[in-house]
Amino acid sequence: MKKIICSVLAVIALANITVLTVSSENSENTENIRNTAGAMHLSAENKRLALYIDEESGNAELRDKKTGAVWRSCPVNAQDDETASGSVISELCSSLEIVYGEPEKRTDTKQCSESSADISVKNTENGAEITYRFKKAGITVPLRLTLCENYLEASVDTSEIIESKDGKILTELGIMNSFGAASSRDEGYFVIPDGSGALINFNNGKTDAKSFSGMVYGNDLTAAPLTKTPENSRLYFPMYGIVKSNDALLTVCTEGDSNAQLSASVSGMSKSSYNLCSYNFILRSKDTYYMSNDNTNALTVFEEGKIKTPKITVRYYPLEQSGENISGYMNIAAAYREYLMTEMNVAPVQSNKPELYVTLYGGTEKEGSFLGFPVKMKTSVTTCEQALRILETLKASGTENIAVNYSKWTDEGIKNKIDTRAEPSKVIGKDDFSELLRYGRENNIPVYMGVSDTSYRKGSGYSERRDSAVRVSGEYARQYFYKLENDVIDENKPSFALLSPDKFPEIFESLAANYSREGVENICLEALTDSLYSDLGKREISRDMTQDILTEGYKALNSSGLNIMADTANAYAIPYADRICNVPLSSGGFDIFDEDIPFYQMVLCGIRPLSTEPVNNAPNSDEFLLKAVAAGMY
Repeated sequence: MKKIICSVLAVIALANITVLTVSSENSENTENIRNTAGAMHLSAENKRLALYIDEESGNAELRDKKTGAVWRSCPVNAQDDETASGSVISELCSSLEIVYGEPEKRTDTKQCSESSADISVKNTENGAEITYRFKKAGITVPLRLTLCENYLEASVDTSEIIESKDGKILTELGIMNSFGAASSRDEGYFVIPDGSGALINFNNGKTDAKSFSGMVYGNDLTAAPLTKTPENSRLYFPMYGIVKSNDALLTVCTEGDSNAQLSASVSGMSKSSYNLCSYNFILRSKDTYYMSNDNTNALTVFEEGKIKTPKITVRYYPLEQSGENISGYMNIAAAYREYLMTEMNVAPVQSNKPELYVTLYGGTEKEGSFLGFPVKMKTSVTTCEQALRILETLKASGTENIAVNYSKWTDEGIKNKIDTRAEPSKVIGKDDFSELLRYGRENNIPVYMGVSDTSYRKGSGYSERRDSAVRVSGEYARQYFYKLENDVIDENKPSFALLSPDKFPEIFESLAANYSREGVENICLEALTDSLYSDLGKREISRDMTQDILTEGYKALNSSGLNIMADTANAYAIPYADRICNVPLSSGGFDIFDEDIPFYQMVLCGIRPLSTEPVNNAPNSDEFLLKAVAAGMY
C-alpha cells in the first residue's frame, strides 16, 4: 500500500510584507466614545499607541494615535443591548471572568468582575496593574496591562493569585473576553485558525447554530469520553484575528497557550447582539466519571494541587492595511508570520522548487493461523527493496525534489509498541535498509523514518500501569475505537494506553542515540508534533509542562543531527521541523463558519515546505487537486 502525496510550493505572495500597527474607528468619534464609555484616563503611550483605562471598571481602550482607531475591552453601548439579559450585560462589561470550583460539593460557579469583584488600579511604568477581588469566591487576581511598541500585552502571573481558604479553587479564567466586540451594525469577520483556517462573518444570521469552541492544540487526550464526541476542531496556532471594515487586529496567546480555549459567537447567539471572540484559560482540569455500573449520576472531580500554568499572556496587535491586495485576513496572516520569525525564531527553510511527497508503509499486522490457532502476524506492505524501486522509477521518469515518509518500519512500530530502537523489521528486509538510505543520500531524496510514541500497547520495556498517563479521576488514560452506528466504545476492538509525557525525555534520548548509530538522518515524529496532553496522576504533568518537554526533545533531536518532518505541526513544533506534511485543506466545517481559507498555508508560505494530505485518499482526487492549487500547494 503506497500513498503518493501531492506536494507543495506556496504561491501566496506574503514574504516581503511589512507588519505595521493600526486600526478600528474614525477619529472624529473618539471623544463621544470616551464620554459614553466612562472616565477613561491615559495610562501609557508611545509613538504609535495609547492605552486608556477606566479605574472603576478596569476596562481598557487601545488607540492608534496615527489613525485614531480604537479597540475596546468592553462595547461602548453594552448596557443598552436590548437582546441581552442582565447577566449577559454584566459579562459584556467585565474585563475579567472567573470560574471557581468547590470540590466537596462537586460544583463550579462563574463570576464576572462587573458584578462580583472589587477593582483597584495601580499605575505602572508602561501601563497598569488591575486587581480583582471576588469576595464570594475568596479569590484575588492581579492583571497587568503593558503597552509595548506595537501591541498591548495582558498578563496574569498565577503565583500571585490568592485563593480561598475554605476550599474554593480557581478553575478557569477569562481576560477581556469582549475585546474587539463587534455590534450588529458592524461589517467584518473573525479569523479562526481551525484546520486550514476559517472565517466567521459578523451577523451571519446563524443563530440556531452552536457557537464555536475549541482547545488550542486540540483536546487533552487523557479525557477520552465513553461516547465519541465530534472533535473536528484542530487549532494549530494560538491566535485569532478580527477584521472590522478596513481595520484588523491580531490576537496571540504567548504564554499559557496550551490551556487556552478559543470561543466565538455571532449576534443573536448567547442572548447578545454582539459578535464576540476570545480566549478562556483552563487553570485546573475537571473530569466526570460514574460509580460502578450507574451511568445516570455523573460525579465531577477537580484537578488537585497548585495551578500548574505559571503565566498567562495575551498580546493584541492592531494592524494597518498595507494596500488593496494586502488586507483583511491576508494582513493577519502576514502579521502572525512575522511573529513566528521574530518572536519564535522560525528561520525560513529555503525551498525554491515544488516537491513530491511520498508516504510508504513498511508493514502491518493481519490475522493468521499458527497450529490451528488464530494469531496476529506481521506482514510487509512496502519492503525496503520495493521502496527503492519506487524511488528509482520516479527518478527515471524525470521526477525531482522527492521527500519520503517511511512509516511502520520496525517490529515495535508494526505492533504499536513504543518504538525507539531504529532496527528495521525482518518483514521489510533488513539487508536492503542501508541501501535505501544510501540511495536517498546520493540522490538528494530525504527519507524520513516514521515514529509515533504516544498511544501504545505494552511491551518493549513499557508497562501500561507503570508508564501510562492518568486522568483527573485517577483512571488510566485509554484511547478507544468507537462504533460507527452509535458512537459508543467498541469493546470488540482493543484500546491503547497513552504514554505519560514523563517518559518523553528518555524516548527522545533513545531516538537520538539509536538513529545516529544506524545512520538515519531524518525522522518523522507523526503524533509527537500535533498531540498535546497531560498526566494528572502522581506525576502531575500539565499540558504546559508537556509542551516544554516536547520542545526540549525537538531541540535534542536537532542537536544530534536529525532532521524532523512534522505530521502536521502545532505552533511550538514549527521552529524545529524542516518539513510539514498532511497539512489540511479545509476547516472542521462547523455550522457557524462561513468560509474556509488557506490560512495555515499563508502563514507558513516561504517559511516551511508543506504537503497536503494524501491525494489518493481523497474521495474526489480532481477536486482535491484543485483545492491544493488554490491553497498554493501543488
